[in-house]
Amino acid sequence: MPGDRSVVHHIIVYVDDHKKGTRPGLGGSHLCGYAPGDMPSIFPPGTAKKIPAGSDLLFELHYTPNGRVRQDRSKLGLSFAKEPVVREAFTLPIAEGGFIIPPNEPAVPVSASMTLPREMRLLSFMPHMHVRGKDFQYTITRPDGEPEVALSVPAYDFGWQSYYILKEPITLPKGTRIDCLAHFDNSSDNPSNPDPSKTVRWGDQTFEEMMIGYIDVDVPVGEPLDRRAFRREKPPGAGIVQALLGGAPRGKAPEGTPSR
Repeated sequence: MPGDRSVVHHIIVYVDDHKKGTRPGLGGSHLCGYAPGDMPSIFPPGTAKKIPAGSDLLFELHYTPNGRVRQDRSKLGLSFAKEPVVREAFTLPIAEGGFIIPPNEPAVPVSASMTLPREMRLLSFMPHMHVRGKDFQYTITRPDGEPEVALSVPAYDFGWQSYYILKEPITLPKGTRIDCLAHFDNSSDNPSNPDPSKTVRWGDQTFEEMMIGYIDVDVPVGEPLDRRAFRREKPPGAGIVQALLGGAPRGKAPEGTPSR
């Protein structure tokens, strides 16, 4: 929970279990996050995220300065499982960091995808863009099936970044592809656009942009998710995806990298 909503852009809390080869901060496991309008993470009975004994919880806070001295004391609230946990939950990003949004364009498409390396259950969605975000769509394609729209957000609102929880988890087989398609409105018709004359790239500040389709999944306890398996596809901006997954050097995508 943000302490000062006027300057807190978003928060991500990571679990650093101090294992060898795991970089603190972004190298740790994604525990939870906050963005304007977001809701608490809620998992089905028997599913939970694991915080190993002795771990540190690391807060990554992005602030948007407003020209005034502010104080922030953001907080984290946890609910512990009240019954045996049989499935472990993970948050995964489907992201594209190499996009370029030209000036005065009303509907610039940016896409990203992920192919699942094993069977898992899909629990929820959380699309994340900034103030030029226009719409966002998740499409699921099973290895033996046709594309199926799983979630469509036709009127994305940065101030109301909803967390979409499935009524019932969906079991997805190995090889399932999840595609995310977003559009950005960098025109003067977008009342939230800070400057339609600017070329926009990936960045932390609200006047820059991001394109991330978060998903929550779970797998049986004792069958840990190998995050390295998600790094085999390296589209433009893959460095951003690897940093979000953990364990890779973090940095903005190279300027001039075209979107897919």
